[in-house]
Amino acid sequence: MREHLKGHETQTTCWDHPKMTELYQSLADLNNVRFSAYRTAMKLRRLQKALCLDLLSLSAACDALDQHNLKQNDQPMDILQIINCLTTIYDRLEQEHNNLVNVPLCVDMCLNWLLNVYDTGRTGRIRVLSFKTGIISLCKAHLEDKYRYLFKQVASSTGFCDQRRLGLLLHDSIQIPRQLGEVASFGGSNIEPSVRSCFQFANNKPEIEAALFLDWMRLEPQSMVWLPVLHRVAAAETAKHQAKCNICKECPIIGFRYRSLKHFNYDICQSCFFSGRVAKGHKMHYPMVEYCTPTTSGEDVRDFAKVLKNKFRTKRYFAKHPRMGYLPVQTVLEGDNMETNLQAEYDRLKQQHEHKGLSPLPSPPEMMPTSPQSPRDAELIAEAKLLRQHKGRLEARMQILEDHNKQLESQLHRLRQLLEQPQAEAKVNGTTVSSPSTSLQRSDSSQPMLLRVVGSQTSESMGEEDLLSPPQDTSTGLEEVMEQLNNSFPSSRGRNAPGKPMREDTM
Repeated sequence: MREHLKGHETQTTCWDHPKMTELYQSLADLNNVRFSAYRTAMKLRRLQKALCLDLLSLSAACDALDQHNLKQNDQPMDILQIINCLTTIYDRLEQEHNNLVNVPLCVDMCLNWLLNVYDTGRTGRIRVLSFKTGIISLCKAHLEDKYRYLFKQVASSTGFCDQRRLGLLLHDSIQIPRQLGEVASFGGSNIEPSVRSCFQFANNKPEIEAALFLDWMRLEPQSMVWLPVLHRVAAAETAKHQAKCNICKECPIIGFRYRSLKHFNYDICQSCFFSGRVAKGHKMHYPMVEYCTPTTSGEDVRDFAKVLKNKFRTKRYFAKHPRMGYLPVQTVLEGDNMETNLQAEYDRLKQQHEHKGLSPLPSPPEMMPTSPQSPRDAELIAEAKLLRQHKGRLEARMQILEDHNKQLESQLHRLRQLLEQPQAEAKVNGTTVSSPSTSLQRSDSSQPMLLRVVGSQTSESMGEEDLLSPPQDTSTGLEEVMEQLNNSFPSSRGRNAPGKPMREDTM
């Protein structure tokens, strides 16, 4: 603690607190989570609890900020100002949670984290807006209350926000996953596509109000999707579902519960789902529904009806429809830069020149039109695109054929082992051990479909669609549906106490 304060006095810090180093090392355990939004949210949840910010209410945070007169969001805060405000926050938390909050350690840890996120150059200063964004994002509050507060910090006195101010807010927000090395999953550090998306949602108005901003945030734009997922992770942390995981057999399921909308009574725990494990013919592209709280009887009936419909849908239907939100968050191509206060100045000067009858201003380099492509260049580009697509299809076909070849080799190896056994009969404990020929017949009859299908289909006879499409589910017969109708809902499940709604916004 004392050694770290020496860094405070010099207004610089160039190393992590030992406890912060341990925390960062522990986050590596979560790298096996396949889906970036959940991986980031689970890391932030662990960080949130280590900093005790999960105990901080929004009202308490606002009181501390007002007490230190942090109203000028564009102004910088030095190290001592940050420490004083954090001390006020954690002193109050210690009074409410005496056994959970160590004030000196929490102040050091939170200071360390804020500097890592917003002061990568180690200048010893961060903006007031950055400080507020970091604290409010990880505090305990309803999700929309956080959105309202953060929007208010960048809105003008009239309650409206322009593109530049919204860009400042999104920039500070994206620094939080960036510090964890996850920014590429949320569109990169360029927040301008998200800004354009918001104002396109607002029909290209010059400014937006809080209500429209909240409507846009409910769509969970890519640069901010980690925050609502963090709330869902917090809500699911202690949830207990009266169901058994069909893969690892965990019962009851703790945390997230994933229910298949393709198979009856097929549930997966969050550990198996995040690691990508499947069983019993279930495919990752099949539709699923996520629950972070125990289900109600109404939700059970609704999901049963969806499974019933999906039983009669083909694989083409599932290929064309997304599986579930947040899975996975894809990196988008960063778009062109939006118009800056520079562009407005150019337009103003251009109008002045035209009004005075002067010669028009030359266009800036970035506004000069590009030379048109010749027909030959366009043909070459189109041909190259087709060749890349064809190459991708061929590579996919080769991979599938290699997998089929490995399965054939495994079958042939098993057959050789059976043929090489001694051809004799012996009685063991009063039972007769069959001869190799009998074993061969029994083995061949137990797996006839795999041998016939793989052996009869080659790269010439299999169509491209057959190779690239997932296998058709053969368990969609009417008999199975009628059987499942009778036993899908045990009497105990249908009368569970009503749970919370599927979306939970409070941490």
